[in-house]
Amino acid sequence: MITHTFHQISPHVYWLSPDHTTDRPLLGVVAGATGSLVIDAGNSPAHVQLLLQAMADRQLSPPSYAMLTHWHWDHVFGTSALPVPTFASQETARIVRILAGLDWRDAALEERVAAGTEIPFCRDMIKAEWPDRTNLILRPPAIAFETAVTLDLGGVTCQLVHVGGDHAHDATIVYVPEEKILFLGDCVYDDLYHGPRRLTTTQLFPLLDRLLAYEVEFYLGSHDPEPLSRARFMADVSLLKTIGETVTMTGLDRGAILSRLPQRLQTPLTDEHSEFVDAFLAGLQMPIVQSIW
Repeated sequence: MITHTFHQISPHVYWLSPDHTTDRPLLGVVAGATGSLVIDAGNSPAHVQLLLQAMADRQLSPPSYAMLTHWHWDHVFGTSALPVPTFASQETARIVRILAGLDWRDAALEERVAAGTEIPFCRDMIKAEWPDRTNLILRPPAIAFETAVTLDLGGVTCQLVHVGGDHAHDATIVYVPEEKILFLGDCVYDDLYHGPRRLTTTQLFPLLDRLLAYEVEFYLGSHDPEPLSRARFMADVSLLKTIGETVTMTGLDRGAILSRLPQRLQTPLTDEHSEFVDAFLAGLQMPIVQSIW
């Protein structure tokens, strides 16, 4: 059963919780005196309609703008329910234009899984969220930027910044400086589209440093159940760096890595730690990839 809750985290910032049932990500709202920005377009019009209803229930003005954090289906399939000017990085806009021209019915989807331009997990979630996709319409972004753009919404601003990362080379964050809040999208997650789940220290470590350089009280990841405090985010960064550094120093000997980590982490290993080890090992074997699009 899909359930969502709508939260206010600061005077101008709201978020609709994610739900893993059909891989619905977090959707954000930054509401100013003269306009509001919706962060990501969700994985279907039904998903977006829940956000719009939640905004109306809080007596928030309808969206003035939307933005896409990256091209993955669960962040763009609801664009038809947001008929407002939409921002995205140039790469996100380019890829969404490609996606808009594809056939999304079952047979075509299966062909792309076989060809490697879609993955079984996303196929399954697409079918679960939207069983009949004969009327699926993707609306490409109207406004594409190269590196960054700032929106003034009246009393609050949003900085849209392309940062890239392992998960998606086109990943964009949204920083709200007046509220000290940063929407991460999926930028710190692992790559799903090139074989085993993959993280690289060359991509992830500079990105983490860049995110920490912002003056932030709360970080919101698209598939995290709740916002992360700065202290919690810093702890997660320390964990990832320790595991990534250990893998890099040790090489491909998984057993040796796992034997060294408890002392370096100063805690017993968990399944999550082992998953990160495997992701960094995959990144060590495939440090550079090309976009599938």
